[in-house]
Parts: sequence; structure tokens; C-alpha cells
Amino acid sequence: PVAQSSELIQTAFPAVARASDLPGLSPTLWTLTVRQVIGGPLTIGRMRMSVELRFQELAKLDTVLAMLRLALTWVAAASGMGVLALALPHLAMGVVELLYYFIGNACKLSDLRWNGSGFRELAAKMRWPLIAAVANSISTQINLLVLGLLVPASTLGVFYFAFQLASQPTVFLAAALQNVLAPFLARDRGNPILERLGMERIFAAGMLFVPITPVATASFFPSLERLLWGGRWAAANSGIMFLCVGATYATIATILTGPLLGLRQFKAVAAFEAGKVVGTVGGAALGALLLWRREALLPDWVSEETIVCATTGSMMTVASLGQLVWIMRKYGTEWNTLVRMLTFGPLLATLTAVAAQSIGHSLVTTLALPGGRLGAAIELGTVCSVYGVLIIMAVRFTAEGTVRDTVSVLPAKIRDRLNGVLGFH
Repeated sequence: PVAQSSELIQTAFPAVARASDLPGLSPTLWTLTVRQVIGGPLTIGRMRMSVELRFQELAKLDTVLAMLRLALTWVAAASGMGVLALALPHLAMGVVELLYYFIGNACKLSDLRWNGSGFRELAAKMRWPLIAAVANSISTQINLLVLGLLVPASTLGVFYFAFQLASQPTVFLAAALQNVLAPFLARDRGNPILERLGMERIFAAGMLFVPITPVATASFFPSLERLLWGGRWAAANSGIMFLCVGATYATIATILTGPLLGLRQFKAVAAFEAGKVVGTVGGAALGALLLWRREALLPDWVSEETIVCATTGSMMTVASLGQLVWIMRKYGTEWNTLVRMLTFGPLLATLTAVAAQSIGHSLVTTLALPGGRLGAAIELGTVCSVYGVLIIMAVRFTAEGTVRDTVSVLPAKIRDRLNGVLGFH
């Protein structure tokens, strides 16, 4: 029976059979499984620190963990650990984080004990949050599974690299801001005027500031890739902009789930997570379909990596735009205001990035600087400097009202420094 099952898998699902022979797959899966097991206590610890408003402590913890994870990934990759170099730091930092929660009394052994008497009541309250959690899991994993069954491993690897790079703003910004914004909006729950004002303020700030990071990633990537990897990931150059645009709107939609949680709008949160499934999984499926019929639908010069990145990024954009329009209209935002907010920030960041990249490329070309990593380093430094200066000036002088509103809700020390830098009095 075992031999028959193996033969059946190889015949019916050749992609699965190929994947089962990939080097390092088994230890990587076991490593990620252990990380999932400790995910429950980690969630408890983070939630308790958020409820206790220990945001500064959480920010410091996340910063240290991110730096350690990056360093450990670099060392593991340099040691020849292959794909395990991406999974092992994820588990190691989870263990470190869990120990921190136990030491800081954010998580206790008593929190992990089974309480059967309250299960029925808890299950009734967890219906919509559970749907949202399942949708979130699907949106972040199933797209890779869909592509893995239909496209070559090399194409999937480039797409995964570009997708992870474009998604970093969501990872770093969304999780932190959700924890802060949920209790912030919970104070206004029950007051329609304050709820609408809070949602509009958060939405306006997100649409102005969030695009800065993903668009910058797309702008910096070509020269950064030549500097660090010497062309190894150059296949992602033409597709990463699509993913970064999609990640911009997806990040803002993810950030808004924090206020919605604070307002106990769990159905809306579930709808947001379902929209992410449409964007990521639908985009991956569309890309796979186009690759299947590319001879009839697409020109030969378009690479497979670009096709998958473009379809996924475009579907993420469409799905996230639908979510944002729906929720902001629900809170009474007028159409003209909504359209202006949805377009101004991304366009501002995109035009600034194009200008910075053009100046950097022109500098290298005009001065006939040497190619290779030296030229890439000079170009990257120029692009970063020009982009940073231009985007600060653009935000300061074209959206002063939104900037003032955003700075006003920050802690006093940061607020005073930013007011001085920006020239607000």
C-alpha cells in the first residue's frame, strides 16, 4: 500500500512529489511546526502587554528581536544551512520572546491551563475572530502553495523573495500600530462622531505616510540588489513595484483592523481578512493561469516572475481598495475626500521615488562611474539621500494639516522634536 500511495502521488501530483525531495524541507517543516506550537503563549503575552499599554516596552522588544533575527539569518545562511536559515531564526526569536513574557509577567503558566467551564461562552464570542484568523492564515500561505503546484521552483523562489521584501512594511508597521490603535479607538466606542473622526484621522495618516516605505523599497531595490547580491535576484526588478503598490494598500487595510477591533467590529475585521485572501490567493491563481496560456495571451519578453508579481500586486491593490472604500464609506467619509486620500499619498511617494531613481541613475551614467558593487553603492546612496530629502519636503509642504494631526497624537518628547524639525509652532 505504501508503494501504491507513493506511485499515486507521483502520478496525480507531480509538483508535490518534486517538493517532497527538496533538500532541507523536513527539518524546516519541523522547525516551523514548533514555532506554531508556541504561538499561543506568544499571543497571550503580547495581548496582555498591549492591554496594559506597555507599548514602549513592546517597541524595544520588537526592535531587538528584529535585529537578532536578521543577524542570525545572515549567519545561518553564510554557514550553508539553506532554507533552514529562514526558519530557524523565526523559531529562535519566538523562544526568546516567550522567555521575555514569562520573566516580565506578561504570560503565566496559569494562562495556559484548560478552562472547560467557560469554553461555550468563549466559543460564541470567538466566531468572527476565528473566521478572521483562518482567512489571515490562508492569505499568507495558500498563495505560495497554489504557485508551487503550477510554476517552476525558480520562479516561486524569486516571487517569494520579492513578496517578502514588499511585505515588510505590513509586518513591521501593521502589527505595532494595531496594538496601539485598538485601545486608542476603544475609548471612543459608542460615540458615532468620535468614531468617525478617529477612523478618518487614522486613514488619512496611513494613506499619507504608509506609501513612503513600500515605494522606497521598489526604488532602492535595483541598486541595492546589485550591491548585496550582484544580480542574483535581478529577476525581481521588474515585478517588485507591482507588489509594493499592492503592499501599500494592503498595509493600510491591515492597520485599520486595529481600530475596528477596538470598536468591536469583528464582522468587518473578518471581511478585511477575507479580502486579503482574494488579493493574494486570487492574484497567484491568475498569474498561474496566465503562465499556463502565456503563448496566446502574453508576449515572450515578459518573464514568468514579472507576470506572477504583477497579477498578485494588482489583485492585492484592487481587493484592498475595495475594503478601504467600503469601511470608510460606512463611517461617512465623502467620495471626493475618499478619492483624494486614496490617490494623493501613493502618487506623491511614487513621483518622488521616480525622481530620486532618475537622479541616481543619471549621476552614475554622467560621471561614468565604474559598474559592479562600487557603482551600485554610489547609486544607492544618491537615491536614498534624494528620496529622503524630497519626501520630507513634499509631505511637509503639501499635506501640512494631516502631518499636524498625526504629530499631535504622538508622545510629548517625539512630538516636540518633530515639531522642531518640521518647523511647526
